Formats: sequence, structure tokens, C-alpha cells
Amino acid sequence: MAEFLKKIRPGSIVGFILCIVFGVVVCIWPGTVMIIACRIAGALLLACGIYNLIMGARNQNMAVRGFQITAGLVLCVVGVWILAAPGTFLKLIPVVIGLVLIYHGVKDIYISILVKKGQDKRWWIGTITAAISVVLGVILIRCAFLALEIGMIYLGIVLIYNGISGLWLTSRTGRGKRGKSDDVIDVDYKEG
Repeated sequence: MAEFLKKIRPGSIVGFILCIVFGVVVCIWPGTVMIIACRIAGALLLACGIYNLIMGARNQNMAVRGFQITAGLVLCVVGVWILAAPGTFLKLIPVVIGLVLIYHGVKDIYISILVKKGQDKRWWIGTITAAISVVLGVILIRCAFLALEIGMIYLGIVLIYNGISGLWLTSRTGRGKRGKSDDVIDVDYKEG
């Protein structure tokens, strides 16, 4: 076990330091990191689209060819769109989540009204939580990019924590009682 820990320790230390560094970078420049990540995703989608177009053009089966060419075109269009306007693409994420929250909130308000008609005395709790969902949905839609940046800062803090805790744990390896051996002693068992 000690030998295993010695072998993985240098790589673990480097990994945890990179985790801390990336966490700090994400906390300082959350918007820039999101845009870069979006552009990488856009480039990958574009590459997959081009690959599908090439494979579709080479395929002799018409059904497969049509599917691959259609998928390739869609992937290329989405990839180019993300590359050209990553901020617009990013803003869609909290907007969609906000719309889902508003939908659920309105539905839950209706359910709360039904619960009230059923003479439940705590119907108002459902109404309050539903109203909070609607408000949070509106906030996500109105402040989409800010919501993403706050999420990225949280991610950065989590990465920093993970790096620090991993470094601490790695520093503890090999600090146990000295002189202990992992050697196994082979003996013959005799029933007595």
C-alpha cells in the first residue's frame, strides 16, 4: 500500500494544484471561462458535424446517408452558431431553466388552490413555495448571464476546496507509524 501511495503521490499533487489554479481562474474570470468552454464545445460540435457529413457522403445506404447528412448539417449549424455567438447560447441555459421554474410555479399555485378547496389548513405553504419558484424563474430569465457567472464562481470555489483538501490528504500519506511493514508472513496452519 505504501508503495502504491508513493507512485501516485506526484501525479496527485499536480492534479490538486491544477484544481486550485483552475478554481481561482474560474472565480476571477467566470465569464471568460464560460465563453472559452462554449467555443471549445462549438468547435467539437462543428468537427462532429463535418465528420458526419463526410461519412454520410461516403455511405451507400440511402437511409443511413440521409440520417448522417441531416445530423451533420444540424451539428455544423449549432457548432457555428455557438462559435459565432457563445454568449447568446449561454444565456439560453438559465432562460430555459427559468421557464421551467415559472411553469412549475404556476402549476403548483393551481394545485395549492385545489388543496385549499380540500380544506387543508396548510395550503398556503404550497402557494408560497410556488410563488418563490415563479420569482426565481423570472430572475433567471432577466439576469441570465449573471446567474451563470454566479454558478461558475461556485464551481471555482468547489474546485479550490477539492484541491486544498486533496493536497492536505496527500500530505498525510506516509506519516503513519514508521517501521510498519506491508509484508505478508506466510505460515502453515495446524489444527491443534
